[in-house]
Amino acid sequence: MDVLQAVLDGIAIAAIFNGAVAAVVLINPRFFLDSYPKDIQKAAPVQMTKQEKKVNRILTILIVGICFVYSVVSLLHKGIGGFWNVFWMGYIQWSILNLGDFFLLDCLLFQGRYKNKIVIPGTEGHKDYKFTNWMKHLAVIEHFLVAPFLFIPFVSVIQTLFIILLGR
Repeated sequence: MDVLQAVLDGIAIAAIFNGAVAAVVLINPRFFLDSYPKDIQKAAPVQMTKQEKKVNRILTILIVGICFVYSVVSLLHKGIGGFWNVFWMGYIQWSILNLGDFFLLDCLLFQGRYKNKIVIPGTEGHKDYKFTNWMKHLAVIEHFLVAPFLFIPFVSVIQTLFIILLGR
């Protein structure tokens, strides 16, 4: 297992993911309305349209897919072997992406100087845009419970099995 390589790969996929999501959200925040706190979603005068859901699905698959392929290719290129070595390398990579999402998107973008550009039209002034409410109703649960204990292990296992199958 190469921890330095896992950290560097994690930084790379975090940059890809966060850069792409930030760009899309700044262009049209409605494409990721389903990633906002539930109360903001409910307060939106118009719920996500079928077209917005389709764009969301395509963008999510594309962005996460690029990160997944980058991660797999890097691990294959490095020649890391063994289920647990590959699993933990993947876990480190996706954990860094998760932390990047928390700090770069939830803390800096959604709570920083671009905050007004990511507000869903019709939900201006909603209480869940405030930092403490955003953290309580979305970010902390998502990034410190759901992701590290459910999402990241699941993706790491899938990635590990994929690498083991490709490596043969």
